[in-house]
Amino acid sequence: MAVLIEGYSIVINKAEASKKADALSLLSSVDTVLHPMAVCSDNDLLRIGFIDLKQAKEFVAILEGGGLVYKSADGSEGRATDMVMVTQFGELDVACSWLSIQFSKLKDNTLICLATFNDSKSVKEVAFPKGWALELSLLKRFYDERIQYMGEHYVWVRSDAKHDVYRHKETGKEVHLLKLVMTE
Repeated sequence: MAVLIEGYSIVINKAEASKKADALSLLSSVDTVLHPMAVCSDNDLLRIGFIDLKQAKEFVAILEGGGLVYKSADGSEGRATDMVMVTQFGELDVACSWLSIQFSKLKDNTLICLATFNDSKSVKEVAFPKGWALELSLLKRFYDERIQYMGEHYVWVRSDAKHDVYRHKETGKEVHLLKLVMTE
């Protein structure tokens, strides 16, 4: 199984979290505070999504206070231990050996980012937040905000079936942004 990645998603390794009583207690207490559309899980992973990077980082700090380890010391970059942050465009902020990222499309050609526990071979099912609908989703809101940001700081260059390509106005660096809906 896999979990849907939307916005800035904190993905927690449930097996590691279950070894820490304080973390379990903390997760059960924040469950009532989080918006139901922000949370989904499968047997191995718990995903909590945020639109705002600052809020996501604040939540990571809360989880660290409960005993979950965000980064282990592994050179200058660090490695994800109990949890990792992933964007819906598949960007990981630290290396993570227990998580695999892949992209898929729904029947309506909506492109989605999925996270699976590393030993999962193929995705047969995806865990979505309860009551998930594209129009109300973090996925769409985050995408719309990113498109607005791209329009302010980048120049659109071209489009292919899955990506829009932009060039930064100052540096000239090209960025491939995953579309919300795949085109033929």
